[in-house]
Amino acid sequence: MAFRMNLLALSRFVLTNVVGVDLTFLARKRAQIRFYNAHIAPTVILRQNPGTTFSLGKHSSIGDYTVLTIDRGDGGQDLESGIVIGESTYVGEHNNLRAGGGVIRIGDKCLISQGIAIIASNHSIARGEPMRDQPWDTRKLGVTIEDDVWVGCNAAIMPGVRVGKGAVVAAGSVVSRDVPEYAIVGGVPAKVLKYR
Repeated sequence: MAFRMNLLALSRFVLTNVVGVDLTFLARKRAQIRFYNAHIAPTVILRQNPGTTFSLGKHSSIGDYTVLTIDRGDGGQDLESGIVIGESTYVGEHNNLRAGGGVIRIGDKCLISQGIAIIASNHSIARGEPMRDQPWDTRKLGVTIEDDVWVGCNAAIMPGVRVGKGAVVAAGSVVSRDVPEYAIVGGVPAKVLKYR
């Protein structure tokens, strides 16, 4: 297994740095062909490792300069990782969706504004081991955003959170716990302000 991973890393290095192949461009083009009823902007960066899931529903779009990272990780953890986006959902520009060690699910007819971070897992923080080498904390994994949700610009949605159907997340909020259906939440940490 380690030999195969080293060979894969060497192949990527040679293709990128010696031959000059833009692997993120190829991944994006492959996704655009696969999801021909959806739109992926030309500047989207899609980093998808083998054994992960990426799905984009019909009539959905992903805006410029959004980064999608889907990684199962290493260090002996073999966790399900993926990004699943429903139909007619808009993911705006300059967003960061990091599905390392968890699955990010976004429902139908959602509006994900600009500058948003959606994080599927966190590193552990034990002393005595560098942060970079820490395994994922498996107590809270994945993010679920149900149908008809609007997430305002520069919000952050943390691991283990479920945002209920029809909810609104105010701009600049940090969502660290579940959001009830049709709630409008805001603040750091986000709290229910009222209901739609």
